[in-house]
Amino acid sequence: MLVKRTGIITVCSIMLAACGTNNVRTSSNTLPTADPLEGYSDSETRYVVEQQEQAGAQQYTLRMQQAEQAAATQRREWKQQKLRQQREAQQRYEAEKQRIAREKYHQRYKAEQLRLAEQKLAEEKQQAQRLYYQRKFEAEQKRKQAEAAEQHRLAEQRKAFAEKQRLAQQQQRQAQQRQLVQQRQAQQKQLAQQHQAQQRQLARIPQPRPVVQQQASLRPSPANTFSGQGRLQRLPGAVLANLRLRRISERGMSAYVRPASGRGPAVLTAAADTPRNPASTMKLVTTYAALGVLGPNYRWPTEIFIAGPVVRGTLQGDVIIKGYGDPDFKEADLNRLLQALSGRGINNIAGNLVTDISHFNVPYRHPGAFDGKSKAAYNAQPEALLYQGRGSNYRFKNLSKRVQRSSHRMPANPGARADLNTNLFGAFWKVWVGRMGKGMQGQLRNGVTPPQAQLVYRHHSRPLRQIITTINKDSNNVMARQLMLSMGAKGTGAPGTPRNGAQVIGSFLESRGLRFPELRIENGAGLSRISRISARSLGEMLVNAYNSPWRNDYMNSLAVLGVDGTLRNRMKKSGIAGRGRFKTGTLRNVRGLAGYVQAADGQTYVVSILHNDNKARSKARTAHDELVKWVYYGARGNFASR
Repeated sequence: MLVKRTGIITVCSIMLAACGTNNVRTSSNTLPTADPLEGYSDSETRYVVEQQEQAGAQQYTLRMQQAEQAAATQRREWKQQKLRQQREAQQRYEAEKQRIAREKYHQRYKAEQLRLAEQKLAEEKQQAQRLYYQRKFEAEQKRKQAEAAEQHRLAEQRKAFAEKQRLAQQQQRQAQQRQLVQQRQAQQKQLAQQHQAQQRQLARIPQPRPVVQQQASLRPSPANTFSGQGRLQRLPGAVLANLRLRRISERGMSAYVRPASGRGPAVLTAAADTPRNPASTMKLVTTYAALGVLGPNYRWPTEIFIAGPVVRGTLQGDVIIKGYGDPDFKEADLNRLLQALSGRGINNIAGNLVTDISHFNVPYRHPGAFDGKSKAAYNAQPEALLYQGRGSNYRFKNLSKRVQRSSHRMPANPGARADLNTNLFGAFWKVWVGRMGKGMQGQLRNGVTPPQAQLVYRHHSRPLRQIITTINKDSNNVMARQLMLSMGAKGTGAPGTPRNGAQVIGSFLESRGLRFPELRIENGAGLSRISRISARSLGEMLVNAYNSPWRNDYMNSLAVLGVDGTLRNRMKKSGIAGRGRFKTGTLRNVRGLAGYVQAADGQTYVVSILHNDNKARSKARTAHDELVKWVYYGARGNFASR
């Protein structure tokens, strides 16, 4: 702006100077002449012009100086204004900077306050948790102390009882010693009297009265099954969708649904006539047949005999234990047998312990033949004298060490020391020698009860209705196999075999009007690769059982959905928990589910699912659960297509 103004002033000055001078000058050599009008000469005119020029130049210089002064003044004003503006801008910048700093400080202050509040809340929460766990720990400590006190009290009671028993045994031994002194005076006469007394005592042993069993006749009856098509012949949509989601083919799944009352046709028959491996659902067939063949009150006997005279408290012969297939013979039962043996005045056994397992005839099969797991409990082999879920001659690896720790005595006989690893002999030694303080010189032998052996005691098992509850709820394989062999021995005479057991089961089913041509039974437990039955046959058998005299015992033996047995954790949080009773079955590539559902409309339905597929065991469970839900809710909707 200053440059523009200076240029304008310069131009104006030049124009004024030009206006004040003559553009045509005469030569300096020209003499001035007088003006005829004014009377002035040329020299005067030139002087005047020069004076004017000088005056114009001075004015120009003055104006230039003034202009420069004005420009300098303007520049100073502009510079002062610029400095003033810069100071104002700097002040505004500082003020803004201070405002931002104050805002940041306030933000940091608020964040710090929030952090402190959260820290305080976390500390309070942690303190509350510490207090909770401290109280829980104190309660647990109190509970443990109470349990320890209770255990100490029980231990004291056991110790007092053991001391009392020891004193009683000591008194008994003293009495026996006094008797021996008296017996030496007339040994021959006393032996004869003792033999007569033993015979009278045996005659006084109370024998249990035979229980009237509610048994079925095995005569064939007319067919009593539904053989037509159901209202639906294909799996419901929800089940198919579940199978497709897991990439499982529906061709391997069979399903059969029918009202348990047997009135009306089937609701669903999806591949229901295809024979399939049922796995453990085969136990449903075995336990139903057992209720009809043996009766719900049937009890298995187990007998103990002595073969030889008793001389001065020593049995001069063998002790024989004969089994009849009790599926649940345990240590408490063995203890009763040995208490009865001790009650005969026997303190020492000079002979052997003989196990009589002739009531069954089971071909030997290696326990690991099915899947290579010979030590697994589900692979235990059946036997007439089953003890603690294993055969009487089953050999454990370190049983002798446990027996030695409990009895503190080892047999003098090397063969007997080796037999301590055997199931029943080890238990016999632990109870007879370790717990009762008796003597044993012999070892374990297998044999048959001789005709002249004397019966000491006959023990009876729990009733069949309780045994089948354990079989079906817990899916006990060896118990189911014991049932089938017992039916074979009962139906065709001892010994019971897998073949005559399967025949008796088939005869019972035919007597109930159930003819299943595809049925194949290997062992009655379903632990097999050759067992076969169709979903329709299994479902129709369940219908027949529901309408039989044994319905309550049979249904009570099944696991309750979401409550107990193998179904305790299945569909537990659904609305169907407690509304179904089923038997499950699983093997490699096999899954099954069969039983009863009390639907939402109050009616009970039979559901039979058999699934044979490479993915059945690992991925098909939810599809089976969907079918159970469909039956439960579909009944209320009259089984509309869904």
